[in-house]
Amino acid sequence: MPTAAAVTPATPLESLGGIAPRQARALYELGLTRLIDLLEYFPRDYQFEAAEGTTAQLVEGQVHTVRGEVVACDFITGRGKPRFEATLSDGAGKLAIVWFNGGFWRRTIHPGMTIRVRGRVRFFRGIPQMTNPATQRLDHPDDVAVITEDKLRPVYPATADLKSPQIENLIARQLAHVPEVIEEFWPEPLRQKRALVSRAQAYRAIHQPTDRRDAERARRRLIYDELMLMQLGLGLGKRLRTGGISAPVLRVDKNLDSRIRARFPFDLTAAQTRAVHDLLRDVQSGRPMHRLLQGDVGSGKTAVAVYAMLLAVANKMQAAVLAPTEVLAEQHYLTLTNLLAGSRVEVGLLTQRTKRQARGSIQRAIADGTIHLAIGTQALIQQDIEFANLGLVVVDEQHRFGVRQRATLKTKGLSPHYLVMTATPIPRTLALSYFADFDVSVIDELPPGRRPIKTSFFRYDQSGPAFAFVRQQIAAGRQAFIVVPQIEDNPAEDTRSVKAEFERLGRTELAGLRVAMLHGAMPTDEKQQVMQAFRKHHYDALVATTVIEVGIDVPNATVIVIESAERFGIAQLHQLRGRVGRGEHPSFCILLSDAIGDDALARLHALCKTNDGFQIAELDLKLRGPGDFFGVRQSGLPRLKLADITQELSLLETCRDDARALLADDPNLRAPAHRVIRNALVERFGDSLGLAQIG
Repeated sequence: MPTAAAVTPATPLESLGGIAPRQARALYELGLTRLIDLLEYFPRDYQFEAAEGTTAQLVEGQVHTVRGEVVACDFITGRGKPRFEATLSDGAGKLAIVWFNGGFWRRTIHPGMTIRVRGRVRFFRGIPQMTNPATQRLDHPDDVAVITEDKLRPVYPATADLKSPQIENLIARQLAHVPEVIEEFWPEPLRQKRALVSRAQAYRAIHQPTDRRDAERARRRLIYDELMLMQLGLGLGKRLRTGGISAPVLRVDKNLDSRIRARFPFDLTAAQTRAVHDLLRDVQSGRPMHRLLQGDVGSGKTAVAVYAMLLAVANKMQAAVLAPTEVLAEQHYLTLTNLLAGSRVEVGLLTQRTKRQARGSIQRAIADGTIHLAIGTQALIQQDIEFANLGLVVVDEQHRFGVRQRATLKTKGLSPHYLVMTATPIPRTLALSYFADFDVSVIDELPPGRRPIKTSFFRYDQSGPAFAFVRQQIAAGRQAFIVVPQIEDNPAEDTRSVKAEFERLGRTELAGLRVAMLHGAMPTDEKQQVMQAFRKHHYDALVATTVIEVGIDVPNATVIVIESAERFGIAQLHQLRGRVGRGEHPSFCILLSDAIGDDALARLHALCKTNDGFQIAELDLKLRGPGDFFGVRQSGLPRLKLADITQELSLLETCRDDARALLADDPNLRAPAHRVIRNALVERFGDSLGLAQIG
């Protein structure tokens, strides 16, 4: 066992006193291996608990906590409610306990074991008694400290092998190390300005608060630390990206701007023009562009990206587009080849399903610069793919790629410019935290002619009228999407599969119509043939999985039916809904679901009320939390242990301002006073801080 002086935050738990080997193993199962891990295993809640007393101190009508040995048990099933009775002895006297309908305790409690009970005391014939008290088995009584005074007791996330009181006791034994291992981050003037308790005090009070107010002060300080370190990490990442790194200057004049715009069969909206001006400012600065282009479904983000790609080609550079799915990559390829028909710009498509012979020729054409625009999925970032002169990287739906995948493509050029697009609007709270390293352009208007989509929610027993409406639309010359969650039937689930639904609809609701099927497991050539045939109106309806979620543009499709809609998140439902409403005719979305859960119903009803992607994104963030929204687990940033950015916007903005001020004074945190902060950033971000410039 190490001496007190040798204890550090990284000291292994098994080396600490007061932690038995079996407890250390149970802590490892929770991911806790070091002293700091244990100290940062924060309570999820608190409960008030009175001090433990003896049976000799019990007072009629008051709530008491007593522990002792069970000396007798009986289960009584006579007249009235069945009840389980036990007698507890603590050496000072005895306590009678009654649990009505106590079948569970009958199987759990037996003579000879130690328990702790808390409840209101009544005396019956001079004998103290508790009815249905809060009860805790003490299988290892030494693991659970005696409560000697009234206290606010922490409640920890527990496991079958490690109960909350045991965790409480283990942490309490290590709090003596806090002054040695918990160093202060922030200077005293900043702590006073923000009314922050010391860091060491916060670690003690979060685990052993004197009252609720004490716990809240500790929690606020620790949340401030999390958010402040995040903002500092993002700030340093942005400095790494913009400081001292040169990028190709992509020049533009009025003639080139006019030639690029002439390629589009429409005029850019004011919002698209603002986004173009943003990226032009970036790509002419000599520093790598790192811009996030966000806009609602159908707002015209692709046109802005195409402008950037053609600008790169005009400056004798290559551009690469990374798409999350083959269908989306193929859609981009089709859009660009049609748009650039008759030009000298060569477009190449590379996916996992590209045939080996074709792959070799495409690979060589990318390497020698013959292909100017390379479109692809993850196949585009394999090690054997080399670019002649990569100047621009465009990533579509960037949250679907891990940070290292995006980094790999970006390193294939000499500091190329980097544009990411998303149709998932980012709530302000999330943009301030996880995406503060991006410069952001927002396309906040739809192109002329785009109409709001009317959305309705039906139970499955109402699906007859829903599909009758689909037939009406098809009879009027329109087309329909039918979306189902999975490809194959799963006997363990009641959800319909795309294959089964394709066959069923062809026999029933859509009988006599031209119906096709599309899913991700189909060969690339077959998927392309189906989509092209659907665009040309060779089919009336397309039964598909979420492979159609992004990038699919069929203006004549006016209705989309989403089956088992409760299986999708609200942002994904909004994306799917965006497959219609792209033409001149009114469009409709029908949600089919037998959901009964509150969250699922909230998603479905919210979608029926609004077409505003930002409102939907805010609701999605609240429903799912920041840990899952927008794939932030892949953002390269550490997970937050206490902070909930959906509830901490004010403190988040404060931390952003404080981080900017601190970095303005010491851009690289080299001052001796900032050593602890630098160490904390390395500990929390690891090598992802260097990757923050990737996104």
